[in-house]
Amino acid sequence: MGRPAKSMAVSDGKISLEEKRERQKIENSLKGKSDKIKPSTYLSKNQKKIFKNIVKELENSKILGNLDIYILNQAAISIDRLQMLDKRANEDTSLSLDKDFKSAHDMYTKQFFRCCNELCLSPQARARLSINISPDSSKKKTIGDLLGDDD
Repeated sequence: MGRPAKSMAVSDGKISLEEKRERQKIENSLKGKSDKIKPSTYLSKNQKKIFKNIVKELENSKILGNLDIYILNQAAISIDRLQMLDKRANEDTSLSLDKDFKSAHDMYTKQFFRCCNELCLSPQARARLSINISPDSSKKKTIGDLLGDDD
């Protein structure tokens, strides 16, 4: 099974500048507007806070659209529930041996990592974003540039 496709905003594949521009244009048209990115009403107060924080932190990347509301809701729920489980485990260390507790924690952890992958929230994805958003990203880099060689 192949790797999931990445947004052109974070893609680091070897494609021509013309092809990249064309794909970005198509991707932006499919992304839709980004004027209604708000948490759903069924989220708890803490989940809404998590939702808004993710949106705020990804604002500059311009990768979010209205269609991302659903994955953002799910990310907020999984983060909130993981935090709740971790808090309970810290208060009662015997829970870490409970089969149902471990199963729930594992499920929310997998869900969290999936959401991170979908929303480009990993350190690796942020590094790619910084490279592609930086003003110098259109310049070709030499090996000396990448290694920081000043000579």
